Amino acid sequence: MPIAEHDGAALAYREVGRGAPGAPVLLAHCSLAHSGLWKPILEALAPERHAIAPDMPAHGGTPAPAPGASLQMLALGQCIALAEGMGAPVHLVGLSLGGAVLGRLALARPDLVRSVTLIEPIWFHLLRMDGRLEAAAEEAAAASAVEAAARAGDARGAVEAFMDRWGVPGGFARLAPEAQAAMAAIYPELARDFEWVSGTPPGQVTPAIIAGMVPPAMLMHGANTQGPAIEVLDVIAAALPGARRRVIAGAGHLSPVSHWEDVLNELRGFWAQVEAAG
Repeated sequence: MPIAEHDGAALAYREVGRGAPGAPVLLAHCSLAHSGLWKPILEALAPERHAIAPDMPAHGGTPAPAPGASLQMLALGQCIALAEGMGAPVHLVGLSLGGAVLGRLALARPDLVRSVTLIEPIWFHLLRMDGRLEAAAEEAAAASAVEAAARAGDARGAVEAFMDRWGVPGGFARLAPEAQAAMAAIYPELARDFEWVSGTPPGQVTPAIIAGMVPPAMLMHGANTQGPAIEVLDVIAAALPGARRRVIAGAGHLSPVSHWEDVLNELRGFWAQVEAAG
């Protein structure tokens, strides 16, 4: 995998299709994964578009942020640097953690963005802002159960609880021991950034800020995902009434993995519409 440098820190990424005719694409993965999550979609896009998928900080081959730094904010800077280097406005596709990062990119640098697709971004703080207290409480309770395991010193238990909710139930137990250990090592970095997932630190995204988003947007979720993830998209959709909504039948939170062909078909249709509009 290529390694770039951003502000003195290494950044690992996958790249396909350099020189391909279509507008470029930047894809960002979810927590506890790496850029290989996008491999089938990258391989399908290679003849059509230049596409890059970075490893988020603390994931894959990209080191963790320095102590006290935000994982999401470091990832934002890295993704801006990648987009700047792609030579043309890019189509953004972000899943979960990646959706939160690329949503911020679309807001911060619309000049770099052709379109943005948000697949269940982890902007759970929007639930309370919009008065969706039941969904906020559900997500807070689930997060508290994960955190309780972590506080008890059981990082693997915390990751297993997280994956049972947002990945494939029982999937963690089926992983090789080295993969379990790698995920357990990532979790503390995610926990340190939790304020950007559910809190309101200075600079947090709000519905009013989202309403100012310039690039065309598509909002996507799996039909079988968790309710709070869908309600986050409902809040975003209310702020962006022109956004395209798509539901991937039969999929859970990880629709780009389990139903990647359906997700890619939706992306291609959306991009064609955006590009036809000029």
